[in-house]
Amino acid sequence: MKLKQLPADFIVEEIPDYTISSEKDEHTIFLLQKQEIDTFDALRRIAQQLRLSLFEVGYAGLKDKHAVARQYISIPTRYNVQGMKQDSLELTFVGYSRKKIKIGDLAANRFLIIARDIQKNELDDISLRAKTIATSGVPNYFDSQRFGSVIDKVFIGKEVILKNYEKAVKQYLTAYQKSEPKKTKNEKRRILSCWNDLSTVRVFNKAFSLVIKEYLKTKDYCAAYQKIPAHLREMYVNAYQSYLWNECVKTILRSSVEKKNLYSVEYSIGSLTFFTNLSEQERGNIPRTFLTISDQMTVPNDERKIIESVLAKEGLMVADFKIEDETGNFFKTRARQVLLFPQEFSLGKPEQDELNRKGTSERYKTKVSFSLPKGSYATVVTKRLFGH
Repeated sequence: MKLKQLPADFIVEEIPDYTISSEKDEHTIFLLQKQEIDTFDALRRIAQQLRLSLFEVGYAGLKDKHAVARQYISIPTRYNVQGMKQDSLELTFVGYSRKKIKIGDLAANRFLIIARDIQKNELDDISLRAKTIATSGVPNYFDSQRFGSVIDKVFIGKEVILKNYEKAVKQYLTAYQKSEPKKTKNEKRRILSCWNDLSTVRVFNKAFSLVIKEYLKTKDYCAAYQKIPAHLREMYVNAYQSYLWNECVKTILRSSVEKKNLYSVEYSIGSLTFFTNLSEQERGNIPRTFLTISDQMTVPNDERKIIESVLAKEGLMVADFKIEDETGNFFKTRARQVLLFPQEFSLGKPEQDELNRKGTSERYKTKVSFSLPKGSYATVVTKRLFGH
């Protein structure tokens, strides 16, 4: 099975949870449609072309780069923006709002996905799984998109918990993804080659330079770590916390569901455990919500045992998560739903796939559509539905 062979194979659209008015007000609301560009880059382009401050542009969340994404943004009405269009993005006027759009200001996301390169012998299993999604749901895992900051499976957030500040800073300054710009990769290689004497390296990236200058001034990697942009440090903490939550849910499923009904699907940092179906008793054994780990959490003993078993494999204890005094970052406890039930779920009839025919062997495509609450991942639903 293949996803996102074409940008139009994966469409996501925000469902706002605020009122958009036709009467002029303090903020103008636009529908941003983008593809092959991430949300941050799209907002930067908009701010640059319209000559306004990036901080004045409101948005509710990040959307997948490799998709056709439709999301709402707000711009102060005083700028008198009518709209704009570039190769990879378009802004269309929608209406007005008294308030700026903020992170989390959405009710749900609606998805329309075309899955391709499906073999004929897979179609019956897919149809059966689709029927059980309504009754058994889907584990509400954080998927690979949450872990874009994790390179070579090194969690900067974990290194901070362990007080390995040099390793955390080194990972930030020297590790890179293949997709990063050539200029950035070259700079990171130069920094790595001079790691034992950072005073000798020429750095052009302002964010990198701030971190290195702080270390050279203080000889303190913890102080240098705090010069990493705040939104990145928060991302590192959230990524590791999300990974641990996934591991806790895997532990719950393995102890609650009959082994023959479980299967694993790989993702960017390991594997996720799914079920083919849940009996009424098995569903009753699974808690409705499970907390993300922090040093401030209060949990029942049975859930604490799950957390402690996961942390033991990581060489950690709950008390280790108290990092605010040294780093300025902290872990927040949130209750996240363990099972996810997609709304308006629909699986279309299979059709011949024009992109993936292989000789005399037919391949099929199928459309699937559904809505998910904010913070849940469509690709987790496709993993459950297609089995990989």
